[in-house]
Amino acid sequence: MKKIWKISLGVVLALIVIGGAAAYHERHNVRRLLLVHQHYQKKNVLSTNQIKLNLRPALSTKNTTATNKITAGYRQELAQLTTGIDHAKVIVNPYETSPLSGLILVKTQAATKVTLTVHGDTPKTTLTKHLAGYHTTHSVGVLGLYANRTNRVTLTFTKKNGQKSYATYTMKTGKAPKEIGKNTLKTSHPQKMALGKGNTRLTFAVSSQGTTYGLDAQGKVRWYSTAPISHVFKRLTNNHLLILTKISASAHKYNALRETDFYGRVYRQYNFQGEFPTRKDASKLATNTVIHHDAIELPNHNLLLTVDDGSSKYVEDTMIEINYKTAKIVKVIDLKRILPRSAYTHYTGTHRSDGKIDWFHQNSMIYDPQRDELIVSGRNQDMIFAINYKTTKLQWILAAPEKLPQRYQSYLLTPTTKNYRYNGGQHAVNIIHTRKNKGESIALEFYDNNVPVTRGKTKQSKKWSAGEIVSIDQLKYTVTKSWSFGKSLGQRNFTNIVGSSYAVGRHNTLIGFGYASNGKRSEFVEVNRKTKQIVFDVNRTHFKHGDWSYRAQRMALYPGSANVQLSQIKSTTK
Repeated sequence: MKKIWKISLGVVLALIVIGGAAAYHERHNVRRLLLVHQHYQKKNVLSTNQIKLNLRPALSTKNTTATNKITAGYRQELAQLTTGIDHAKVIVNPYETSPLSGLILVKTQAATKVTLTVHGDTPKTTLTKHLAGYHTTHSVGVLGLYANRTNRVTLTFTKKNGQKSYATYTMKTGKAPKEIGKNTLKTSHPQKMALGKGNTRLTFAVSSQGTTYGLDAQGKVRWYSTAPISHVFKRLTNNHLLILTKISASAHKYNALRETDFYGRVYRQYNFQGEFPTRKDASKLATNTVIHHDAIELPNHNLLLTVDDGSSKYVEDTMIEINYKTAKIVKVIDLKRILPRSAYTHYTGTHRSDGKIDWFHQNSMIYDPQRDELIVSGRNQDMIFAINYKTTKLQWILAAPEKLPQRYQSYLLTPTTKNYRYNGGQHAVNIIHTRKNKGESIALEFYDNNVPVTRGKTKQSKKWSAGEIVSIDQLKYTVTKSWSFGKSLGQRNFTNIVGSSYAVGRHNTLIGFGYASNGKRSEFVEVNRKTKQIVFDVNRTHFKHGDWSYRAQRMALYPGSANVQLSQIKSTTK
């Protein structure tokens, strides 16, 4: 009887397994069918449900679990550590993807607060960070080590009565990867640079597809990630980083959006499906990168992403808002529903090897909370425009008027500057001087490639590229150019694609000429807007084709505390 019971149970389990496998196989086939035979709400425009089906973002806990496992080990080491600054535990690359970072675990008899000093080659490349609060157990994060040397790091311990004690520790690092290329310092006036408190702000070369790294005021590498990064490298309001990376090391496409930090801890990750129909044969699917150029955090902490929506015909013309906690898509913005139909049905400006139509090529966006507006940049329409975020209705368009249907002409901004030169193929749109912006006026900065793809061609086109600032009166529908830099650098710094221009403080702007010399160079130039003096200039060469620097960003290594919290990360809550 017992034998018969075991056989019966085995048969039932086998049927369940076979049935489950069959159901999974059937679901897979159904989804494949729905991807291939796409549902269109109107001609050439996918339905919202179809786009959601195509992308399917999902939370992944794999890397957060790995982070928690490493942290638990450090928590245990700190608990078992002998008290005294001479008994500290020093760890280099504590979370395994940030080789120029470190962690110092130490206990003190009395409660002390800590000041961290990472010794540099010069006073302006010595990084200092004051940690808040008095504690007896300390887990001090160290950022800004040099590559391929034995670094000196000093901790100053101050008791509540003011008594100080000091300890200097050494941290040995390996060589920086050759993929970074050669960074040659051309100009450096550190006393005039925007380096932030404690000199902790670095110039980050954000990779198009490869290695992202940070340089100090002398052009030396002081941070890099071994995680491959493409385009997206942003600071979130919780002081974490948002990066676009790969789901696995062997993956060819970048389909993991990761919330991390400069140490490499992973707090959250969203994985995307990138199986889209091909243009040549819509019955076949191919893996694509879903998020292509930009991602921003909205005031509700949800993430707005520029995506390929899975169309077999069009690319890089859609945005999705995903819920920060669940990864659910809560809003879809298809630019084909906003801009002229002729813009995408009669586009001939560029051509792709896969045959798909990149008619807009959205490369950046910025949200204006004062007006609930989203400002969008599209390279291949030579256009910057604003929409009301809630209704997605057009508010204004900054572009040359040619090839715009009559009913869109009323949205065009009228230049007040004499001989106004319209933007062409621009990148990195951003709102600046937010405290000074009043009522209907905003100051907008962007990188003008000066490449007319669809409209705005002049005799000056392709002669140079420039960082630009304009003032837009959204009530009068006017635009006034207030600052520009790049013309004096000439053809050498013309970039057909890629680039950025960001105000970084002290009246300075950091410009990234990412695709200089036909993609053989990237150059990072910090210039004072009042004097037009270049205060920092680094030339990057000898890097792999395709890994040019998409953007140059000035960011603080310690946007928050240098106290490394050794608590478990709960990836399901904000």
